[in-house]
Amino acid sequence: MPAPPQSKTAPPPLHRLWLTVGDGLQIQRVHLYLDEWQAILTSDAPLPDLVGGGVAAALAVNPVPDITSASSRIDAAGIRPFIDLAARYAFPVGPASALGPTALTQAGALTRHGVRQVVAADLTAVCSAAAWLVGFLAVIRQSGVHHVTLRTDKPPLELAVLREACGVVALGMAIRVLEEHLRADGVTDDRLRGAYCQALATSVTIERRMPELLEELAELRLVDLVSMSVPWRGRFTKYAGGTGAGQVE
Repeated sequence: MPAPPQSKTAPPPLHRLWLTVGDGLQIQRVHLYLDEWQAILTSDAPLPDLVGGGVAAALAVNPVPDITSASSRIDAAGIRPFIDLAARYAFPVGPASALGPTALTQAGALTRHGVRQVVAADLTAVCSAAAWLVGFLAVIRQSGVHHVTLRTDKPPLELAVLREACGVVALGMAIRVLEEHLRADGVTDDRLRGAYCQALATSVTIERRMPELLEELAELRLVDLVSMSVPWRGRFTKYAGGTGAGQVE
């Protein structure tokens, strides 16, 4: 008697697997460089390779430290660890966040469609986490390597470029959360669909700028984070070809 057929579950799309790899790498990096990051925060000296960046504390502040209303859609999107890391390790007292306004402006642009409160709260939460994560990597950039040469020498980074990168990462996290809300609630919510379509349209305009932005960021860890954040044709090129991170970390 033949064995009964077994149910088959379709594997996740390849891009979701690459996102899982990228998320894990970034979470690992936070833990690997916590001691270095905290040591830099004890100094009031400006960051040596960040032009106009001021002190590190301005990059280490969590723009929205109290996120209590974030929904399970954030867990489904795989972003909860970043929110938890920001809540646990952000610099508790310091100047206003240098990156927070950029990230929260990104969230506000998507919530203007009148999305439900739970969606708006999730967008605020993930964009805030994006600002902290980009700030974390910017603080330790001075010890990193160039993403192509893997050498320690790299050009200075303008604060305006870092803010642009923060906007890209915030948008990428927002897209992932909006996708999960669409999966959970269906596509009948016109306001939710409007926010999602706007987010994708914004990512299309970003693509033209992405290669130049990555070169201006230069440092391997920041390049990894930004290049994986939003959908674009070069999103997984580095990972498919083998990232250089294993050679230096």
